Amino acid sequence: MIIAVPAPSSRLFAPVADMFGDFFTGPDGSHPRSLWQRSGMDVVVRCRGFDIPELVAAGAVDVGITGYDVCVEHCLANGKPLFMRALPAARTSFVTYCTVAGRDVETIYTEYPAITEAWVSARADQRPSRIVRLHGSTEGVIRVDDHGAGVLLVTSGETLVANGLDVDVPLLATDMCVVTRSSAVRWPAADELPTLAMPSFCTAGDGRATDTTQSGELSSGD
Repeated sequence: MIIAVPAPSSRLFAPVADMFGDFFTGPDGSHPRSLWQRSGMDVVVRCRGFDIPELVAAGAVDVGITGYDVCVEHCLANGKPLFMRALPAARTSFVTYCTVAGRDVETIYTEYPAITEAWVSARADQRPSRIVRLHGSTEGVIRVDDHGAGVLLVTSGETLVANGLDVDVPLLATDMCVVTRSSAVRWPAADELPTLAMPSFCTAGDGRATDTTQSGELSSGD
């Protein structure tokens, strides 16, 4: 079985390594740049967290361990569901809408264009906004655009405060999860883990509304 895990540069690498211990020990010291290793009968490959759902969906790997947020983004962007199981909380963050109070928002900057579009479409007071995809370090761009807002990953909230973004609405909570193409793909280490649903403002890849009782999602009123 081929298992994809976050690379050492990922914010999730340390929690994954702590959780699974020797299963994710480093590669042989003679190959310090190696991004794959054998672990018993399995092969572990390290890559970008955002790429892991793509690799799972393509069948390049059997199992992925990454953030719930990137799995939701992939499912919405590609219109195809993946099967997600929750790992014990290790580094909970929030995909959050943020802006400056009083702004007439025209542009939303985000690493999550599909999540953003789904959330905007589900709002009762939806207003047309341009969605611009960025790849991190978004807070400064939001601050200097007088009509800007953002949907981004927030852990402590310190960067929002430092950049004067005083309106923040959490859209969903995210932590590590195990992702496979379907429930038929079995990995013994994940068999007893609870299933994760898509957030309530989203629909699954097959177009059906999804149950959110286990998703850890936060509504805008929480």
